[in-house]
Amino acid sequence: MERLLIVNADDFGLSKGQNYGIIEACRNGIVTSTTALVNGQAIDHAVQLSRDEPSLAIGMHFVLTMGKPLTAMPGLTRDGVLGKWIWQLAEEDALPLEEITQELVSQYLRFIELFGRKPTHLDSHHHVHMFPQIFPIVARFAAEQGIALRADRQMAFDLPVNLRTTQGFSSAFYGEEISESLFLQVLDDAGHRGDRSLEVMCHP
Repeated sequence: MERLLIVNADDFGLSKGQNYGIIEACRNGIVTSTTALVNGQAIDHAVQLSRDEPSLAIGMHFVLTMGKPLTAMPGLTRDGVLGKWIWQLAEEDALPLEEITQELVSQYLRFIELFGRKPTHLDSHHHVHMFPQIFPIVARFAAEQGIALRADRQMAFDLPVNLRTTQGFSSAFYGEEISESLFLQVLDDAGHRGDRSLEVMCHP
């Protein structure tokens, strides 16, 4: 049975070092796609590098935890900056969902402005799109735009019928201890689950 493997490098546009690592991994046949932070400090550098790599699928890394948002988000920012206090707001069920929806649209339009095309897929920095309050917003938007979405199916969410996503997802290939054996273990685990498609997240 044919299976699909996607190796996605998060954080394109975070720094020049990150950008170079992602491009090198693509050229060496390791990374098949990446997701870009449109508010990243090195996003213009990422756009420039991507022009020489037409085979690299580029999606959008939705950001709600770092840097400055593209829209006014008084309910989520402190001193005009996003941060990890979003977890506390989520626990308190106090997320400004209208602001988040507006920011999602703005980052999507900014992506198209930067790269000249729609993102191939959508995920988020620190997986905030998997928050129960945020996931329905992002899933509906991805389905409406016809782009794929990273979704951990082990979490109990109803997916839109026309939403494209992989059957399996793994974040295990991460950190200081990554190795070939760990990567093979990730693939074996997916095989045991019967996943016909798998996205492996990485950070070159």
